[in-house]
Amino acid sequence: MSENPGSQENSLLVVSLEKPILTSLALMSIAVLFKLVDHFILRLDERLGEIILSKSLGFGLVVLFVWLSGRALKDIGLHSRFLGRSILIASTSTLAAFFVAYGVAYSLLLQNQAQPALLLDAIDSKVGVSGGLTFGLWLVFGNCVNAFMEESLFRGVMIRLFRVRLSFWGANWLQAFLFGIWHLPWVLKYYLLGTIETPGEIMFALFSNSIPQLLMGLVWGYLYLKTDNLWAPWTAHVLANSISNFLHITSLNGLDSDFAIRMSVYTVAVMLGMFLVRFLAAKFNMPEVKPWGVWTSP
Repeated sequence: MSENPGSQENSLLVVSLEKPILTSLALMSIAVLFKLVDHFILRLDERLGEIILSKSLGFGLVVLFVWLSGRALKDIGLHSRFLGRSILIASTSTLAAFFVAYGVAYSLLLQNQAQPALLLDAIDSKVGVSGGLTFGLWLVFGNCVNAFMEESLFRGVMIRLFRVRLSFWGANWLQAFLFGIWHLPWVLKYYLLGTIETPGEIMFALFSNSIPQLLMGLVWGYLYLKTDNLWAPWTAHVLANSISNFLHITSLNGLDSDFAIRMSVYTVAVMLGMFLVRFLAAKFNMPEVKPWGVWTSP
């Protein structure tokens, strides 16, 4: 581990070290602008089922910031060190939580004699778009790009920047809070689509499109902090979104009528899974994330 020798020569790196929170907010603001254009002007989510343009531009923004700071993507966690262990930790904790969530939801429907059955189909429930194999592959591709964008910005860059001034948990909570805010444009989208109309529906949408995301940001941030490898939260993120897109429960109550219960159980289970992450990270002697400007030698 060594202090970046070029930190006093690179003006962007100096500014980011002096004002890490302001730098993060500036990056997030630009990414939000991309997102708003995609949502409300181009409306690619309605046409393609994915806001792929803003996701790509957002990741490009992170790459540009890292490059202009005189660093490389490996310095925010996109490297091969402990790659297998990182993916194993992320996959184990995520799949275990989903196993519990689907098991609880299925059991409740079965108990209520709703005749539940698992359904494998490509569905983007956010905007109600579905399709066949081609659309399924498109969803997976979109999930991969989305995870690159969100994990590199909120975990890879923000956590490292926040660690300059904040503690382990302080940095994690702050990026998770911003991650929750990041998802709020969906509420306006649902309102314009007519999906929500009443004040009660709007308040519930504000809650359901921020608090669960905040908690997931906390979990994925913890994964990153405990492994120092961005592939860990990236894997968990892609798995979570893809499983939700492809694995459904149909019953006499309709398709995914259990969704709220299922995702509530999943959120609790994956948060408890942080104890498993801590155990495995310690067992595998995984390094923790260092502050922005402090680097681990290759």
